Amino acid sequence: MGNDAKAERVLADAVEYLCRNAGELRDLLGPAAWDAPFAVVRDAAPAEPAWRDALRALHEAVEAAGVPGGIGLRATLGIGDWPAGPPARSVGRICPTGRCARVDLPGEAPAEGPDPLCALTGGPLRPVD
Repeated sequence: MGNDAKAERVLADAVEYLCRNAGELRDLLGPAAWDAPFAVVRDAAPAEPAWRDALRALHEAVEAAGVPGGIGLRATLGIGDWPAGPPARSVGRICPTGRCARVDLPGEAPAEGPDPLCALTGGPLRPVD
């Protein structure tokens, strides 16, 4: 599933949650925080920035009212804000023989040069990504 499809699925799930729980959420938030943004979500086209802003406003209001996770929007929302891929992982090194569970994960990519040595065998630790 591509990034656009993931973002659209998150949005669709959030709107489904709104529709399924509209009465309870309106009571929880009150008309001042509910009516205007819900009308935009109900009536505007999902591609419009106002629609996404209204959905985000409802999410934040529900979360502030004490519902953990709000309406299900994650911190990133929308095509432009969706992450390009998983964060880079550290390059680590493990025991060359697998006899111990030691994992060496330096804070930065290892510098060019010889691999660190295994304390048990004296051989170089095996790099893993």
